[in-house]
Parts: sequence; C-alpha cells; structure tokens
Amino acid sequence: EMDEGQLVTVAGTPGIGYEDGFYPDARFGEPEGIAIKEGALAVADTANNLIRMAGGRRVVTQAGNIQGRDAAGYAWGGYKDSSKAYSYFNAPADCDFYDGWKLAVADRKNNAVRVIGDSWVYTIGGQGEEGYKESDIGYEALFSGPSGIAVNQWKKVYVADTGNHCIRVIAPGGKTSLFAGTPESGGFQDGPVLTAKFQEPGKLALAEDGTLYVCDTGNQRIRKIKNGKVTTLSGGSTGRYLDTDYLIPGYADGDGDEALFRFPQGICLAEDVVIVADTGNHVIRAIAPSGETRTIAGTGEAGFSEGQPKEAQLYSPSDVAWEDGILYICDTGNSALRTMRFEPQKWLDSLEQE
Repeated sequence: EMDEGQLVTVAGTPGIGYEDGFYPDARFGEPEGIAIKEGALAVADTANNLIRMAGGRRVVTQAGNIQGRDAAGYAWGGYKDSSKAYSYFNAPADCDFYDGWKLAVADRKNNAVRVIGDSWVYTIGGQGEEGYKESDIGYEALFSGPSGIAVNQWKKVYVADTGNHCIRVIAPGGKTSLFAGTPESGGFQDGPVLTAKFQEPGKLALAEDGTLYVCDTGNQRIRKIKNGKVTTLSGGSTGRYLDTDYLIPGYADGDGDEALFRFPQGICLAEDVVIVADTGNHVIRAIAPSGETRTIAGTGEAGFSEGQPKEAQLYSPSDVAWEDGILYICDTGNSALRTMRFEPQKWLDSLEQE
C-alpha cells in the first residue's frame, strides 16, 4: 500500500528488462507513455516494443512481440497487424483507452496509429512510411513520429504528430484531418488553430469539456486548445537553443510565462490541475488553471530514490496519469512506474496560502 505522502516505486527498476508478473519482479524497457482507467494502467513499453497492463499488483503483456535485441538491449522493432501475441510495434510512445478497454497507440517509429482490439491489432492512421498526408481512409494518411495520443468519448483520436509539428484527429470512420498547428512547419505562435505553431509536440491530455492540453516539448511550454484557439498556459522561454529550432530550456517555478521547462513530454489532468512530466528537469510540475506552476516531485537531479516527493529522485520521467487521488509517474530513465498521492483541491488551496 502507498505510504501517506511518499513517492514510491510500484514496479520496475533501472536498466532495460522484460518480465511479466507480480509488481516487485516486473521489469520494463524505458516506457514512455501511460494511461489509467478504473485502476488499470496501460503502459507503452517503448524499448521493448510492447504494450503492457499493470493492475491488481501484476504486470501482463497486452500486445506486441520481442524478436531480438541490439547490443544496447533495445528490442528490434517491427510492423505487423495481427492477433495481439503476433503483432509488432516499433518504439510505441503513448497509449490511451479507446472504446471501452481497447487501446489506441502512438506507434512512433512506424509513423502509425494502431488500435489493440479485443483480439486483434489493427492500424487506423498511417502506414509505416513517414510523411504528411490527410485522407478519408486512415491507413492512406501519413504521419511523422507520432508520440502523443488522447481519445474522447466519441472515439475521436487526437494525435500529436510530432515530426510534422501539428495535432491531427482521426474520426471514428478513419478520416484524418488537421486539428491545430501548421503542418511540416515548426515554430511558436498562439492564435487561431490553423495558424498556430508548435515545435515537436509531445503528449496530450483531454478535458471533459473538450479542451486539449499539449506538451509543446520543443517550445518548453504547455499549450491549451479551446474553442478554435491555441493559447499558452505555462512556460515563457525565449530565444533559440544553441543552433536548433528549439527554444531555450530552463527550470523555474512561477506564474504563467515566468515558469520554465526543459523539454517536457508528459501531461495529464487531475481535475482542474494540469500535471506535467518535465522530462529534462527530472521533476513533476503542477499547473493551476491560472497558470501558476510549481514543482511537486523530484529534486531536479536525475536519480532513483523514494521518500517525500520533493526529496525523491526521478530520471527523465516522460508521462503521468492521475486517478482518484493517486498520481502515476512513468519514470522512463529508471524503467519504472512510480506513484504518489496528489489531491488537486488541497494543492490549489495551498497556493492560496502562499
């Protein structure tokens, strides 16, 4: 059971491994994406090219196959739609529940969006080849390294098409269309959805009212898409980082544009609070609806230790999921799933007291 107020490890340990079974023994390979539903945690186990499920103190493999490993221990990727046990993925980066207990997967290195059905894995967007193309038929569309996914109750699948610097949407019938951003043109621009710009957007989080939150990784910002407009909720980096298209990363708590991030990749909602896995800073941040941003876990130094959340260490966390007062952290660099309590209302009240 979780200690009150402690950040603890649920399963996994540093180093790429693969083991199903009870939590203490389970092993992962640098997982990058998680999603929670009724206590069941879906895990995009990236370096193993698998989708796993954690719940009831056990980890099981849901879909995918390990064909072999390279010298560094990374599993060889593949692309095959088939029954779950015979399907192949290539660096799946994120997943979300879809139509009950099915799972939609951002299959990054396959440039595709896949669905794990009751017994079969099939493709709903993309076809393996990299590019940008909209289509009425999902598998004719082209994506570039999709790494974030969020599904609404009408089975609309929002995809962070990372290499194309935009957000796409796949309708239940398979039609793909542009949702926000300027395809194939990275940059930073708030405003109407189709003139806005993103820089390698990462994970997504969808609110019940349809607001979509985006980890705009290369812009060191958290963006918000609502009523046809893109705005910045938090992050105020300016200037180019070295000779790249990225904005300069940093680390600072603060209100709105005073806050600084370092290549944040993961995001979820805890009621009205946005939680961010600030990957490059090795911390977890919380953002109030007003944009006030504070660190809630991690020391800013990479490591693997438990304890009070702000004294515990994480290593390149790249996703978060929250349900019923519990925050789950996908601690990628440690190949582990970590957890802590987080009460959004309590946290918001504590901001008032500052």
